[in-house]
Amino acid sequence: MDAVAARAVLHYVLEGRCRIAATGAAPLEPARGELVLLPAAARHRVLPAPADQGVPARPPDVPDSPGSPDGPAARVAVLDGPGPPARLLSLRTGYDRRAVTPLVAALPRAVLLARDQVEGAPLLRDNLRLLAAPGRRAGPGDRLLALRAFEAALALAATAPRPPDGPYPHPGIGRAVAAVETRYAEPWTVVTLAREAGMSRSAFTAAFREAVGTSPARHLTARRIREAARLLAGTGLPQSAVPARVGYRSRVGFHLAFRTAYGMTPGEYRAAAPRRA
Repeated sequence: MDAVAARAVLHYVLEGRCRIAATGAAPLEPARGELVLLPAAARHRVLPAPADQGVPARPPDVPDSPGSPDGPAARVAVLDGPGPPARLLSLRTGYDRRAVTPLVAALPRAVLLARDQVEGAPLLRDNLRLLAAPGRRAGPGDRLLALRAFEAALALAATAPRPPDGPYPHPGIGRAVAAVETRYAEPWTVVTLAREAGMSRSAFTAAFREAVGTSPARHLTARRIREAARLLAGTGLPQSAVPARVGYRSRVGFHLAFRTAYGMTPGEYRAAAPRRA
């Protein structure tokens, strides 16, 4: 499974307000504490609000990460316009396309998350605050923090209300998707996920497959194994502790699932991690 195959962008307004105009989407005007998620990194402009023409952002002097043509994962920028300047944290991150593409495809090109949504999601809120801390210097952990913020924002976006003709055939599917994305370590079954969605098992399974493109069980397995791969490659957590951390009670079942996904054992994957990096 490719480590990085797709890109996402997030803009979090620290002060003031701005306008974000993405290709193929209505302009959004986030204010302080609000976040705009562009799950497929759609082409867009960040404008002062109110304004009709784009004004380039002025980023601080943060050098690009060594060996990375994409630059830093996190950047604080100031927008000068006719009104008070706006300050925002911009994040960009890569993610496994096959792991979350069905979710991305079900979302608009640009999603606005309100301040109370961000504040009510501790993982997202704390990562944003850490990356935006005054005087903080860019570091090797920024990419992981940006990815965590993206995953949390994606889960929030999945639970947002949908119009009647939206991609989710039932509003409960968004709740189930968010549960898998953020609470993957819990002992979920198709029955308990259906209960989370407020649906019967048969109706839930059919609706989930229609919306996400795979079965609930396979989606849950993919999320758990993706997290396991990150723990193996990016942390010093003992290998024996990884299965339980991602929701597996059986080490044998975990090893089989991991090998099916990555073509190697967890130990082989960890040993190869420095070469991949």
